[in-house]
Amino acid sequence: MSDGARGFDDSEVSGPHSGVSAAPEGLLGRTIDQRYRVEALLGEGGMGLVYRVIHTRLNKPLAIKVLRRENTKDPEVLARFRREAESASGIGNQHIVDINDFGELDDGSTYFVMECLEGLDLIDAIDVAQRMPEERAIHIAIQLCRALGAAHHAGIIHRDLKPENVFLIRRNDTEDFVKVLDFGIAKVANGPKRLTRAGEVLGTPHYMSPEQCEGDGVDHRTDIYALGVLLYEMVTGHVPHDADTMMGILTKQMYEDPIPPKVRVPQVSEELEHLIMRCLEKKPEQRYQTMHAIEADLQRVHAGQQPIGPDTVTLTPTRPPPRERPKVSPIYLGGLGMAVLALVGTLAMNAYTHHRTDTGRASLTGSLATPEASVSAPSAEENADLEPSDAQTIPAAADGAEAEAKEARSKPLRRKPRPRVKPSPQRDQAILDPWK
Repeated sequence: MSDGARGFDDSEVSGPHSGVSAAPEGLLGRTIDQRYRVEALLGEGGMGLVYRVIHTRLNKPLAIKVLRRENTKDPEVLARFRREAESASGIGNQHIVDINDFGELDDGSTYFVMECLEGLDLIDAIDVAQRMPEERAIHIAIQLCRALGAAHHAGIIHRDLKPENVFLIRRNDTEDFVKVLDFGIAKVANGPKRLTRAGEVLGTPHYMSPEQCEGDGVDHRTDIYALGVLLYEMVTGHVPHDADTMMGILTKQMYEDPIPPKVRVPQVSEELEHLIMRCLEKKPEQRYQTMHAIEADLQRVHAGQQPIGPDTVTLTPTRPPPRERPKVSPIYLGGLGMAVLALVGTLAMNAYTHHRTDTGRASLTGSLATPEASVSAPSAEENADLEPSDAQTIPAAADGAEAEAKEARSKPLRRKPRPRVKPSPQRDQAILDPWK
């Protein structure tokens, strides 16, 4: 088995990896349960270690997964580990890893025995190819649909589908024969309702559905979203959403639409792009509803036909719809319009009043200037009739009138103060109590 460590990686978001209580080489060379001789360490994960063993009676290579001793004290982890063995062995599909045996070591550690796979995991296959040809990606995806469809039919949801949990082997004359691994956080429909704490997020961020990122209840359609992510990554070489932090990835999964595959790789067919994008819908009711429907459309795309797509017409939403903004009442709009008109009218009336006031001031100033203009020099005949002393007083009078006019112009015009009603006890009482 090449690079088996990645093939059995069972890391998750719920918490950091536990430390190894004993050296991984502690089991090497030992015989477990008088029939499983440990030969090599294949890999380590958050829950346990995977060894290559030989069945001494059958001389058959197998793999054994041992739960870390410190994790056996955690009832939740122990139940999850046992569920992985029960889930995988209860499905009975050729594309799901076979579980052969289950038991305990002398120190209390729990283990289960499974088939030993010779090949490479999907993440290595993507790294080698950088981006897969469309035919190869469809071939792998069809087998994933069959494996997960069988699991869903048995009431089991994987919830952690990722390239590290998809192993590619050669069986008979078939290349890229798919084996699905690691049902460690699988959800069983008819089992206990919750093996995790409320609001706990389980899974791998790049492959988690929006409802899984929110910590809401999930159903089999969370695996459909993860399958869409795998298809996207196989044909483009990129995951749909990526960020520098885990929270950044979760936020994008919930709120951002992925870049269409053809934008990244123009060679991707429109039919396959349409299928992938329907798997990646944010709302579960807008995605494909079964793995069988996806497999049928993948067969059509492979044959050059148009995919039918999911049935989203007869389905009811499974998540609460977004809040709708309250509609504005016509009465409210009418009242608002009248208020605006009243405000405009008030402003216009104020402008008109100020204009009339300025006009009145200008006319009053002109009337004050009239006496100055009316005072003129007497005619020659009048001057001839006047006495010399009277003739000398005329210029003086004209000068006095002109001075008075200038003084009047220099004084600002003031309105007469309004007469104010003197307060009285009867008036004050009426204001305080208008009903009397």
